[in-house]
Amino acid sequence: MTQMNFTYTITCNTTLTEAIYVDPPPAIPPIYLQGTAIVVYTLLSILTIGGNALVYLTVFYYMGIATGTNLFIANLAVTDFFVGVLCIPIVLVSDYLLADWPFGLFMCKFTSFSQSVFIVCTVYTLIAMSVDRYVAIIYPLHSKLTRKQCYILIGMLWLFSIIFSLPVYFEMHVIHICFRRDFNGLKEYTQTICQTNGLLPSIQNIYNIMTLTIIYLIPLCILSVVYIRLGWQLSQSHAPGEAHSQRDARIKKSKKKVIKMCSIVVIMFGVCWFPMQLYTNILHPYFNRIFDQKYVPHFYFACHLMAMSNSCVNPFIYGIMSSKFRAGFLHYWHRFTTSYGSVTDHFRHSRHTHDSVMLTASFQKAKRDYKVNLTCNQHTDDTHATQIFPRSTLPLISSIQRESAYD
Repeated sequence: MTQMNFTYTITCNTTLTEAIYVDPPPAIPPIYLQGTAIVVYTLLSILTIGGNALVYLTVFYYMGIATGTNLFIANLAVTDFFVGVLCIPIVLVSDYLLADWPFGLFMCKFTSFSQSVFIVCTVYTLIAMSVDRYVAIIYPLHSKLTRKQCYILIGMLWLFSIIFSLPVYFEMHVIHICFRRDFNGLKEYTQTICQTNGLLPSIQNIYNIMTLTIIYLIPLCILSVVYIRLGWQLSQSHAPGEAHSQRDARIKKSKKKVIKMCSIVVIMFGVCWFPMQLYTNILHPYFNRIFDQKYVPHFYFACHLMAMSNSCVNPFIYGIMSSKFRAGFLHYWHRFTTSYGSVTDHFRHSRHTHDSVMLTASFQKAKRDYKVNLTCNQHTDDTHATQIFPRSTLPLISSIQRESAYD
């Protein structure tokens, strides 16, 4: 779990003899670092909120295919969206914009608790998505997760994340430390810090190691084993249980694209969160012994920026590697730039004024029954329009049932 320190400076309300002083005073970010952080964090928050909102809209309103992987990707987008809404702006305001913590004790607890929930939910959503892909590829004849089962699993992931993060809520508190900022002792300040209750060093070290292991090391080991196994399986001459054919070659290519995209998402998570996990759980107690105090704000800024940027990069990965997501992003971007109505009108227009005609084709091929639902998103004046598929198109429709949603 990351520890977030928020500070503000006010005049001490104590006499010189009653104040508790710290020598030397905590390091303050220099002006150039504050200016850089304001620009970078503002841009990062906008991209995180906008990009993950596009992912959510694309999955549920554009693709129209609620596969298990789609639902897990949407859940990742939800956690990343709230990081952009809550975590990034709080750090920007408290640490750099105002150098002040105006939010009170509850927000100190709630912000740290929420960030822990988002991190844990992200990690175990990645695991659930990788295991789902593993079962689908290694054991293709086994039944896949239904949409209802995916929703239940996602709900359980959120519940586990909340329960796991509850200690963070109860152990966070606000403390005030007075100190002299100048050398003549005429000015006194107090620094208010949102941090964990002081634990014994041995207990704190055990807690940090457990946190690092449960939410970072073990998940990354599981994910590495799963994706290495999947990569090896897909590199074989054919997938198990499938015949050699042009159709199966397309399916195999589509599966490779999905696995490659998901593995890059996992790699980016590991890379982005490594510095923050290293700083918080290993280096933090010894940092002042290793580096000069004046470099602490710079190192913390770099580590925290990398961790928060992970919530921004996933939409770019989807857009680059998936033609479906790329088309969905372009669709909603075009709608956003050309629409002059309210947000409510935009969503209503997306679902109602833009004619969506559901076309169902039921047929039998090779002694197997197929039922295909196709959505026509073309504008038309006749909302009751129908379309009849000619017989010559049925073989083509049958292949659609087997194609991946990401190709």
